[in-house]
Amino acid sequence: MLFLFAFMALIALLAIYMRIEAAWVEVSHVRFTKSSNCLKILHLSDIHINHLKVSWAKIKNVVEQEKPDFVIMTGDYIESSKHITEFLEFLSYIKGDNRFYLCLGNHDHKALNYNNKALTDFINAIESTDVHVVSNNAVHITKNSSLYNIIGIDDLKAGKPDISKALGAAHPNAKINIVFSHNPDIVLQLPKDNVDYLFCGHFHGGQIWVPFNIEYKLLRADKLCKMGIRKGLHKVNGINIYINRGLGNVCVPMRFLSRPEISIYYLP
Repeated sequence: MLFLFAFMALIALLAIYMRIEAAWVEVSHVRFTKSSNCLKILHLSDIHINHLKVSWAKIKNVVEQEKPDFVIMTGDYIESSKHITEFLEFLSYIKGDNRFYLCLGNHDHKALNYNNKALTDFINAIESTDVHVVSNNAVHITKNSSLYNIIGIDDLKAGKPDISKALGAAHPNAKINIVFSHNPDIVLQLPKDNVDYLFCGHFHGGQIWVPFNIEYKLLRADKLCKMGIRKGLHKVNGINIYINRGLGNVCVPMRFLSRPEISIYYLP
């Protein structure tokens, strides 16, 4: 009986910790240059607004304090169409005067039942908040007389990714080609000579760690995670790739040994 009580108490404490970790955001600074006069990007991913436990105020404060040149968001904002209003409120709240570029994830497409009209309406609603959706397209920004391509590609599995169209919209004289997309596996299809950086999410860093990489072996069909590439900075096919652990959660509002993440990139 004492053993059972101790075991139940341990499970309860673990559940409490996992709920706390789901709100304990980490800000990661990833430097590709030592220059202080560089391009600074803030990256948010996998909001899952219905299971987001990081406070909106904390996210907004990080955006305001970091003062990035722009913010990218890499998909999975809603899990049902009934979450759209809350997500739009969240977006309006954290945006401030910052430039935001956004692409969609597999959960967004699934939430809208892969319906083209519903998807268009969702995109239009997002852009009404002065956030630019970049899907199989590119935008061009200039800083310190240098031109940068910001290239967004739709989700690899649930969306309609068009790599050729996206890269074709890039400016030929840009200093750097920066791609952002939801699923990291897109890197295996990108031409290495045309892409310098890829920023994505999707894996949640595991969200709830279990031994022997069971999640990646049994529950995911994605290729990179089975290659041991699941979070953080890597180089694949000659491309610098950073996999953000995301802010929200799938299924349950809990995390274990995979804190929510906001990542900041410093590019030359």
